[in-house]
Amino acid sequence: MGLVRRDQQPAAEKAAPSAASLVEQLDDPDPDVRREAALGLDGSAEAVPALIPRVAGETDPAVRDAMLTTLAAHDTDEVAEALAVHLASDEASLRTSAAEALATMPGSVPAIIPRLVQDPDHDVRVMTAMVLADLPHPGALTWLADMIRADPHPNVVTAAIDALLPSITPEHTELLRDAVHRFPDDPFLRFTVEAAVG
Repeated sequence: MGLVRRDQQPAAEKAAPSAASLVEQLDDPDPDVRREAALGLDGSAEAVPALIPRVAGETDPAVRDAMLTTLAAHDTDEVAEALAVHLASDEASLRTSAAEALATMPGSVPAIIPRLVQDPDHDVRVMTAMVLADLPHPGALTWLADMIRADPHPNVVTAAIDALLPSITPEHTELLRDAVHRFPDDPFLRFTVEAAVG
């Protein structure tokens, strides 16, 4: 999800559009209008129920990023649960954008991490590692270490190692080498660990 900058208002400001009119503009055929409407709903109580059902159907990446920016700023359990559903999307860009949005929500996302790291779909667990890579929460590194130690899928373990890389210390060496021993036939995992610890 790209960082969305809100344009500065001119000195002589026009009357701000109502939340109801902004919600109507979310269905405008012009993507620029939809984008500005999504950003204009920032801080509005109407934003969450209006934007959540539109995220998956939005075809313009800039508009979707604006929607996710506004939603993530709410950082509520409702938003976290709704965006986490998209980690299982068949659309790669939606999965990635949802993960990036979730990573900016340290207030509500930690409550759903224990469920996500146990999701039966290993692709969801890979995306969860991506969330944890940037989630500003003291438990993020512990969750990543637990994934490296116990997840049964090598792709998930590799994703967790990648997420942990910026924070790796000598204390992680044994953990990473144990991961290689658990998956001796996975050359990419081995390469990732060797690049990290030598």
